[in-house]
Order: sequence, then structure tokens, then C-alpha cells
Amino acid sequence: MTNSTEIKNLSLYHYQSCPFCEMTRDAINELDIDIELRDIHLHSEHFEELIREGGKPQVPCLRIEQEDGKTHWLYESQHIIQLLGEYVNLVKNAA
Repeated sequence: MTNSTEIKNLSLYHYQSCPFCEMTRDAINELDIDIELRDIHLHSEHFEELIREGGKPQVPCLRIEQEDGKTHWLYESQHIIQLLGEYVNLVKNAA
């Protein structure tokens, strides 16, 4: 059993049948990181939050809560996957 890296300040807005969401979830699994998954089809409050705070109903979307209290919303699966890969590399290099 491996210990996945938990990232508390990130949440992925997605839904199961979205192919770009699936690609992003697959990358999360391959990187062995634990991110809160917020399914917008199963929980209407996640969909409402995505539109209200993120500004559009596009998924996948990564919500990034920064240390200064600001929230950044990252769209596009390739950008999300790239950011997560860079984060994992930083964590590994810091260890």
C-alpha cells in the first residue's frame, strides 16, 4: 500500500461521464495524490459553487485555495495535469 500525497488546498470539479474529467482523474491516480473530488452532477451545491465562484460551468476545473486566502480557478485538463505534475515533483524534491 502506498502513501498518497494529500493536497488539502485543491478541489477538482468534475462529473463521471466527461472524457476530459476522466483524463484528469486518471492523472491524479497515476500521480498518487489525494484531492477532493466534487462531482457537479451528484451534488448541486458543487455546480452552483463552480458557477458562482469560478464564473463558468466548465469542467474539469481545479479550485486552488492559496495561502493568502485568494482562490484561483484553473480550467483545461492539460493545464490541471501539468500543474499537478509540477506540484508532485516539488514535493519529491523537497523530501
